Amino acid sequence: MFGLPSLRLGKIFGIPLEIDASWFFIFFLVASTLTTSYFPSALPDRAPIQYVALGFVTALVFFGSLVLHELAHSVVARAGGLRITKVTLFLFGGVSQMEAEPRSPGHEFLVAIAGPLTSVVLAGVFWGGHLLLRASGAPDVVWVPLEYLAFINVSLALFNLLPGFPLDGGRVLRALIWTLTKDLLKATKWASRAGQALGTLFIAIAVLGVLAGTFDFVWFAVMGWFLTSLAAGAYQQQLMRAALADVPLKRIMSSPAVLAPADITLEEMAHSYFLGGRHTRYPVVDEGKVIGLIDIDRANEIPRAEWPIVTVADVASRDLGEVVAAPDTSVDAVLPRLEAEGPGAILVVEGGRLAGIVTRSDVIRLVRETSAHR
Repeated sequence: MFGLPSLRLGKIFGIPLEIDASWFFIFFLVASTLTTSYFPSALPDRAPIQYVALGFVTALVFFGSLVLHELAHSVVARAGGLRITKVTLFLFGGVSQMEAEPRSPGHEFLVAIAGPLTSVVLAGVFWGGHLLLRASGAPDVVWVPLEYLAFINVSLALFNLLPGFPLDGGRVLRALIWTLTKDLLKATKWASRAGQALGTLFIAIAVLGVLAGTFDFVWFAVMGWFLTSLAAGAYQQQLMRAALADVPLKRIMSSPAVLAPADITLEEMAHSYFLGGRHTRYPVVDEGKVIGLIDIDRANEIPRAEWPIVTVADVASRDLGEVVAAPDTSVDAVLPRLEAEGPGAILVVEGGRLAGIVTRSDVIRLVRETSAHR
């Protein structure tokens, strides 16, 4: 999201979970604030190591709450038939990356509201645990963190319900406008403008704070810039998706597809296909049947000295389930599969026969052409 690498943690409910590098900054900030400010104030005269331990564990539980918030979006989206490619935690929270937009305003509303509702439920659980432990005479080091976790989850829910796209409240607003106008693009436009206005308001609050002699609201400026940028980008993305929705794969596919024989070496593959070729990945064929995909990244995983003896079949990806589509499938429907983390190519199959191939470079070329004519 910020041009920095992401760390893959694994899968929850079959959904890949990643942490953007920027997350570590905000985790350190939250943990250090708890360690140096919140817990020394709430629990005075304790050993420094106790504050450090409480700050680290509480911050970890809070970000676990964020994961559950995002997973709630993902589970509801998936229940409605949408494919979730991954959940990523980053600087200001997290994002569930959906393969497509919700199919109806009602589904959009349910997906959007699922996260804040989960945060409210978590806040209730933490608050109830805090009251129970406090009433039972448990040590304050046990129930004070729960009190904080209840407060921060309510704050998370309220912040996300602000009516500015792409916050959850902005998505609720988009669902309402979509219901009234029957037009997803128009709804996205107005919800995004609300997001930009909200971001501008945050920046104005920060500026007024600085003029008044306090820097307590500097984070408002950061959040405002972030929200404004995301809102504008979300609308541009929706514009592009709308344009690509009208373009079938058969219009941009390379046909006939250039096939790489399974028995050639990586050395031959590099010289005959990758160098000077149109694509960086090719279908691999063995006895007339496509058995996988080979790309430069996979080739580069093999030491250069072994290229003359390793065959294409040895390193080709054999999982073709995510790379096959029909000729009339729209380009926007396969965009997630053409991202860097995905297979990077779509095999266009018609009547059981390979009709052509669409790669990331084909879509980039189409996007440039579309942008030039807008």
